[in-house]
Amino acid sequence: MKRVYLDVAGRMHSLYKELILHPPPGYQFVALGSGWDKVSSVASKVNLIYSFQEKVLGEIIPVNFAKACLERFKKPPKDTDLTYAAGHLVFRKEPWVVDLEFVTQLTGYNVNHFRRLRSIIGKVLASEYCKKIICWTEACKRTVLFNLDCRGFADKVEVVRLAVHRKNFVKDYGNREKIKLLFVGSANILGEFEYKGGREILEAFLLLREKYHNLELVIRSDIPQELRSMCKGLNDVRLIDGIIPWKQLEQEFKSADIFLFPSYSTPGLAILDAMSYELPVITTDVWANPEMVENGKTGFVIKKSEKIQYYIENFIPNWNYDPTSKFMMTIKTTDLKVVEELVEKTSILIEDEELRRTMGKAGRQEIESGKFSIEKRNEKLKGIFDEAIYS
Repeated sequence: MKRVYLDVAGRMHSLYKELILHPPPGYQFVALGSGWDKVSSVASKVNLIYSFQEKVLGEIIPVNFAKACLERFKKPPKDTDLTYAAGHLVFRKEPWVVDLEFVTQLTGYNVNHFRRLRSIIGKVLASEYCKKIICWTEACKRTVLFNLDCRGFADKVEVVRLAVHRKNFVKDYGNREKIKLLFVGSANILGEFEYKGGREILEAFLLLREKYHNLELVIRSDIPQELRSMCKGLNDVRLIDGIIPWKQLEQEFKSADIFLFPSYSTPGLAILDAMSYELPVITTDVWANPEMVENGKTGFVIKKSEKIQYYIENFIPNWNYDPTSKFMMTIKTTDLKVVEELVEKTSILIEDEELRRTMGKAGRQEIESGKFSIEKRNEKLKGIFDEAIYS
């Protein structure tokens, strides 16, 4: 059994928990946070401190790059064969691989730091010790190829798709009185309502409920006060305002009929979670969303807003949580074109029960044995780990 050191910067994302629980055959992960990681993880659980860390500290220093610098003399856990760096470089002389959401993650998502440190990043990735650069999506791969001089390491860049485990349940398609629409801003992060298209969903639902009288909308997200008050006056909207245990959230997924996710970014696992519970997904043509949802097969991909500047440069996403940024100020106003197509595609699924089932089953198949399955992911990871350790 080979041991891989999972070196995570800050709070551990749920996708790494999936990795620990379902490793490639012949491998096990060892996770041992450093002092830097523990401080960052605690900060991420306190919104005010996390906000300072991301928006103030992140402007001053390249957070993930700083972690790599501070830990250049740190020894990995005993008897580990490979280091798996989650979103940061490794300066130590040991075999390592790195995974990325997109390339500026290496400097804490700050593009200015990335521009300044670009040449150093390229040299470290080209070193003999860096064995592979793992991208979550094809969109991520583009950010690496278009923003770094990859002549010394282009062959190391490989896409390994995210995956979630199969769910052991039988979808109940009983004669329910209402068709349930589900929106989950995030399972474990606050402040995601507008970022994930919550305003568009509410606008769309107000139009849909005039047309159909058998609908229910469930929102798992914190939402602005003025919208919360409005929702409480609607008997067909149910708010879950706050983080709830996964078992409770799982019941919402199991009993839903359609998953709405017209987001301005690509989530880690939310879309895949919905597919694993046999739900057709409606999302926007943003970043890697079309890689996850196959339009017309596992759901619908609607046009993105033309009002938003989605990229900074060379496919680097312009995702910005600063409430005073132009990006966040713009998404506080709903795009009526997005709402219109969201209503159109949701109406198709509301009226066609057989299509809902067919799309939901196709999505679940992708999770259980298709391109987003644990088996497919582990097949690629095993090849990467074997090559890194034995070659």
